[in-house]
Amino acid sequence: MTIGPVLLLRISLSAVALLILLMAALAWRRSGRVTGARTIALLMASAVIYCFGYAQELAQTDLNRAWFWLHVEYLGIPWLPALWLLLARKHLGLHTRIWLLSIVPAVTMVAQWSNSLHGLYDSSSHLVYRSPFWIVQVQRAPFAWLNLAYLYGAFLYGICLYLSSFRSAPRSVRIQTGVIFCASLPPLIGSALSFAGASPWGLDLAPLAMGLSAILAYVAVFDLECFDMVPMARSLVFHRMRDAVLITDMRHRLVDYNLAAENLFPALGSTRPGEPIGSLLGENSDLGRIFRTHGALSAIELERAGEPHTFEVNVLPLGEELYQSGWAAILADITDQMRLLQELQHSAETDVLTGIANRRCFIAAAEQERSRMARHPGPFSVVLVDVDHFKAINDACGHATGDSVLQVVAAQIENCLRGTDTLGRIGGDEFAVLLPQTCLESALELAERICLAVGKEAVLTDAGRIPVTLSLGVAAYSPADPESWRQILEQADQALYLAKAGGRNRVVAWNQTLAPT
Repeated sequence: MTIGPVLLLRISLSAVALLILLMAALAWRRSGRVTGARTIALLMASAVIYCFGYAQELAQTDLNRAWFWLHVEYLGIPWLPALWLLLARKHLGLHTRIWLLSIVPAVTMVAQWSNSLHGLYDSSSHLVYRSPFWIVQVQRAPFAWLNLAYLYGAFLYGICLYLSSFRSAPRSVRIQTGVIFCASLPPLIGSALSFAGASPWGLDLAPLAMGLSAILAYVAVFDLECFDMVPMARSLVFHRMRDAVLITDMRHRLVDYNLAAENLFPALGSTRPGEPIGSLLGENSDLGRIFRTHGALSAIELERAGEPHTFEVNVLPLGEELYQSGWAAILADITDQMRLLQELQHSAETDVLTGIANRRCFIAAAEQERSRMARHPGPFSVVLVDVDHFKAINDACGHATGDSVLQVVAAQIENCLRGTDTLGRIGGDEFAVLLPQTCLESALELAERICLAVGKEAVLTDAGRIPVTLSLGVAAYSPADPESWRQILEQADQALYLAKAGGRNRVVAWNQTLAPT
């Protein structure tokens, strides 16, 4: 038996209706677990009514029966644009007042069903035969034009929403947005062709196109999880994170990245997913090495906006050990924290007045030198320096002058030291010098230079020039000595006491008999 075009089209429309009905049922069953599932189920139910009603309309050769099925169609048609727009706004995370979207569909449905009383929806209608189809033709009235304006306006508004969000969306969300955007096009195109009179026999192509739309929408919601709040939240957080994130597969090929990573590595904009991450980062770079070794919490230096920045890098596995699918590298900019830490450390270790090491920092340096001597035996020396008659200077000229004296002394001592030496202020007018890899004789020579250098300086005051002299005590440590570095410090202090007792402005080295050298 030959199947005619009318029967074939009715079977096709019925099949589309059954397919959409099946997907609507599946969507409704998952409404408790997936956000947006109820909306898409109602959308599909409206499409089912539309498709099934139109299939029955095409079978009629009597206007009254055709008009009845047209009424049936309008139980679903007015709600399609409202539900579609609601779905779009939900997908994009926009709050929507549902009752506002329902006003026009409700008015349209009531106006169409009661059209025989007022004629405000269709002013006239008649059945036209276009072999082999009987087509209902209507003369539209104001409410019909309102429905068309709402239908096309809602669909176009939803399309604009998708287009505006597509470019700024993360890569992982663009696929979801693209699929659900494409789902809105087939019925819109089919309806536009029918409205313009460009469809074959004047048929309404929108119901047939809805089958494809329903499939795409179902894939977007349930396969791509575009309404699942967990992936949506993760995508939103991932995209807006201040930390740069790079995602790779198990073979270190680029899978995804966020906006912060693109700002840090501009080359990502022209890099395609699937390219080896090493070609972007450089196999020999610190970051490339961390990626290969899967290092954690490594600090590296990278350039950002033309300035060096410090980043803490953490490479984490994606998935469980047996089911790992890739790696995620998180780069946190810790430049400000490092700068603050350095400032705090500098404040904690620096004497405010002179800018040299304070007592705590000097003791830490001496401890470190003593530990180093235990691993690599060798001598080191300590020089204690005291400003002669400093209390008299303070009493006679004031504390401001005393501060200037201390600053001059610190500057002159620093000028005599090597880069490996440590100068610290350990008391009011008392300084200490740590001299690594320095024997007693070399320390004595340095102390004499310091004594002479400061002796040539004078501090200018309103009362004139104030000469400054120093007393210095020197002691040395060698691996053969049993003393600790604190004992060496005490020996230097005893030598300093002898220098003061011997008339000041001199250098004394400690030895077994405490004889001045």
